Amino acid sequence: MIASETVRLDLPQILTSLPGPRAKALIERDANVISPSYTRSYPLVASSGQGAIVEDVDGNRFLDCTAGIAVVATGHCHPEVVAAIQRQSERLIHMSGTDFYYENMVELAEKLAASAPGNVARRV
Repeated sequence: MIASETVRLDLPQILTSLPGPRAKALIERDANVISPSYTRSYPLVASSGQGAIVEDVDGNRFLDCTAGIAVVATGHCHPEVVAAIQRQSERLIHMSGTDFYYENMVELAEKLAASAPGNVARRV
């Protein structure tokens, strides 16, 4: 028998039946107030995340193969992404390209257009 066990927070660990009791309660509350058009594929009630590990409200940890889905595959709370968000939130939080003009939006569009193949004018 091992006298002391080191718990690795970077690995999945299931502590309860799934979904756990806190998750079940939140899912029931959700069903009462959230539109049924807002669908979820599985009953995971996320509490926190680090890298590719996401922890639910019951303390269960899962390998999150969708961390950053459809946006950026940096996982949860990557230090460089967190720092960039902190810097931006000190300047301007709301951003809607259909409301105002933004210099960084134009700069990104110019970079994307320049990187596309072919010798034609393009909009992105």
